[in-house]
Amino acid sequence: MPRFTQPRPDSTPSHTVAQQIRYWFVEERRLLVAAVSGLTEDAAREPFQPDGWSLHDILAHRMFWEGREAEALAQCLLGKRVELLDFPLKRVDGTNAAAVDTLREHRTDQVLRELKKTRSAVAELAQKIPDEALNEDDNAARTVLGVAIEHDREHRLQIERWRQERAARALRESSEPSSSEKPS
Repeated sequence: MPRFTQPRPDSTPSHTVAQQIRYWFVEERRLLVAAVSGLTEDAAREPFQPDGWSLHDILAHRMFWEGREAEALAQCLLGKRVELLDFPLKRVDGTNAAAVDTLREHRTDQVLRELKKTRSAVAELAQKIPDEALNEDDNAARTVLGVAIEHDREHRLQIERWRQERAARALRESSEPSSSEKPS
């Protein structure tokens, strides 16, 4: 399971791990939302690769897992075992597919609004976790929040690459002579 890592080692050097986690938890989501802004519904539904996920699918996927992250943080706060940390890896692909399928009929702006609600719930729970706990290497809440940060970062970078490739493709296509301009 990925652990929290700063994107740049010098980005928050004089801050505790807890402060860094709280900062990057907010910042990576802000960057993810910025990466999806301005796209039409059709563009959001366009698969990144043949038979692959679309931006809409990624948002649905994050919304599902963020719900599980909220449950996990609630378990931490109650002093219970965090079940999410025991999730069997062999079930991830099937669970991801089911999560995406469940929200396929929802518009992307609806999924984004719901994602903001789930993030708000996770953020509210995260604020209740003491800094001392988040500063401990083996703390379950630290692991859950670290995975959430890395998960947002992973998909944000994927979306940014896709948008860059899409823009480059559109530029190439616009600079190619049209069929009526080509010599016969």
